[in-house]
Amino acid sequence: MNRETLLELPFIELEKIVNEMSLIERNSLCRELEILSARAGEMAAYLDERYGGGCGDQGHQSAVKNLNKAGRIIWTKAFGYNAYRDLSF
Repeated sequence: MNRETLLELPFIELEKIVNEMSLIERNSLCRELEILSARAGEMAAYLDERYGGGCGDQGHQSAVKNLNKAGRIIWTKAFGYNAYRDLSF
C-alpha cells in the first residue's frame, strides 16, 4: 500500500490494514510518512515566514531559519530522533 492510499483511509481501518502488512512494508511506509509530514511542516514554516499573515515577507534567510527550527522540532520531538541537520539553500 502506498502512502497516498493510506492517507485517504479512515482511521478506523488502520488496524486491519497494518495487520496485513509485513514488517518491512510497515517500516518503509512509516519512514515515507515521516519524511512527507516533516517536509510539509518545514515548507509551511518557510511559507509562513515569507508570506504569513500580518507580518509581511521576512525574507529568504529568515524563512530558512524558521524552516530549520520547525524541522528540528518535528524530527526530534515528534519522531524522537536525536539529531537534525539544518538545511541551507
